[in-house]
Amino acid sequence: MSPLELPANAKSATARSSAFFTAGTAVSRVSGVIRESVVGAVFGAGTVMDAFVVAYRIPNLLRELIAEGALGSSFTQVYTATAERNEATARNLLHDALRIVLWLGLAVALIGIACAPWLVALMSRRGSAPDSALFTAIAVRQTQILFPTIAIFALTSIITGALHKKGRFFVSAVSPFAFNLANIGGALLLSPLLAATCSPEFSAWLGDAAITGLSIGVLSGAGMQMWFTARGLKEALKRPVTKLIPWTPEIRKVAALMIPMVIAASAGQVNVIVNTNFATSLEPGAVTWLNFAFRFLQLPIGMFGVAISTAVLPALTRAIARATAHSNKRIDAAVSTEITNALELVVWLLLPSFAFLYVASPGIITFFYEAGRFTARDSSATAIALQAYSLGLVSYGLLKVLNSYYYATERTRYAMWVGIASIAVNYVANDFLVTKYGHRGLALTTSATLTGNALLLMAGMTRDKLVVHWGETFRSIALLTVATFVAITMANVILSDSVILSAAKEHFFFPQFAGKKFSALLSILANGLIVGAVFAPFAMVRLRTGPSQFAARVRQFRSRRK
Repeated sequence: MSPLELPANAKSATARSSAFFTAGTAVSRVSGVIRESVVGAVFGAGTVMDAFVVAYRIPNLLRELIAEGALGSSFTQVYTATAERNEATARNLLHDALRIVLWLGLAVALIGIACAPWLVALMSRRGSAPDSALFTAIAVRQTQILFPTIAIFALTSIITGALHKKGRFFVSAVSPFAFNLANIGGALLLSPLLAATCSPEFSAWLGDAAITGLSIGVLSGAGMQMWFTARGLKEALKRPVTKLIPWTPEIRKVAALMIPMVIAASAGQVNVIVNTNFATSLEPGAVTWLNFAFRFLQLPIGMFGVAISTAVLPALTRAIARATAHSNKRIDAAVSTEITNALELVVWLLLPSFAFLYVASPGIITFFYEAGRFTARDSSATAIALQAYSLGLVSYGLLKVLNSYYYATERTRYAMWVGIASIAVNYVANDFLVTKYGHRGLALTTSATLTGNALLLMAGMTRDKLVVHWGETFRSIALLTVATFVAITMANVILSDSVILSAAKEHFFFPQFAGKKFSALLSILANGLIVGAVFAPFAMVRLRTGPSQFAARVRQFRSRRK
């Protein structure tokens, strides 16, 4: 079965669920790009923004490792498997998990607030730089303000897991829109308000009054996202509390799955944190460049990698439960089909995305970010980082799906050791490359580490003896390899000379700023058309169909996203 056929196949719930998740994620990720563009224009790339990024990274690390990573996926797996056996027990599990996560989240938040100075010192290599004192003051205070988001996002992850089991993917996918909207409000409204009204003494205590407005926007945005997500389960959440701290067999199973995957499921994020630590030793702005570049990389990851992995986890769990019930084999043909289709679909969606990001990075960053205090130099440095990060895009997407497979098969220990190895390799490589290539070296190391991690996880799947149609698999790989090479080559050849873009800009007589934006937009569109024009015929070859049938399948895919 080919990946693009999946949405038209009524038997494939994974592709349909992925489509709904993708639609919601598209809204969220685009609003996230707008958020970063606004933040960049307001604060630029320098000491203040670098300090905020470090402060945000500290609680966000725990959020990625626990709330949205290991906890959310572990709960989804156990909740889905429990519901297959007994729906009433699954409802109890939902409420028990919410209560225990609330208490743990509050405890972690209080510990994080108290330990903020030590956490910032651990994350930073600012040393004796002239801006070290200001950087530390801002980072510590903003870390303390942001740490309560841990508890909020942990609760949201439990609610999201229950939504996914019920097939309600769009609500959870679109909910970050509320978070992004609050962030924008914090940057545009609260930041100037606090800067204008705070006394010098209070502003000094905050580190920087303006950036505090952004932190408050982040905190309130987390609350808005949880409220929006909870509305999708308001009937299921209406139940009296019976136990203050439940410790049921189902909760213990969630914990048993979660602990090894705390590292494994978020190795990529841990490596980005390590990169942030190294980046603080570089010039002011490097932390922000890497942060903005990685966040843009997450646009296709969220739309495709996360969407497919989120949909495939409950599908795999159900398939494994049915296989186990009918035979002693946990991995049968149905399980093999679910995971191989998901992996192939990720590659077919993310390789064109990689080709586009690789050739269009300068135009993308210039168009979306260059404004206000975010200068042309900042755009150039961020584009370099995005191009280096894009080399690991496909591997990053594969990791999302592969982690879902290891959750569903409950082989989390193997994934844990792979994650530990990747973190160690990333640290050593960063130590070697940062002095030679600067922030570009940090991004390249992340891409290489993600690729190695994905390869090791795929190698680990051989133990399960999946039923794979190798002829079709190699056919897909060959077509994708040729398509990627052709797309990048054509884009570089056709658009290497900017005469056409410059002529178009001059023809419309735009002012300098608008002309630069228009030129960047033309570059984005031209690169997108070239990449799309190359990959479309290769997809038709893969599907063994003509243009009209291909267009019909695309329309079917889009109709299922609505």
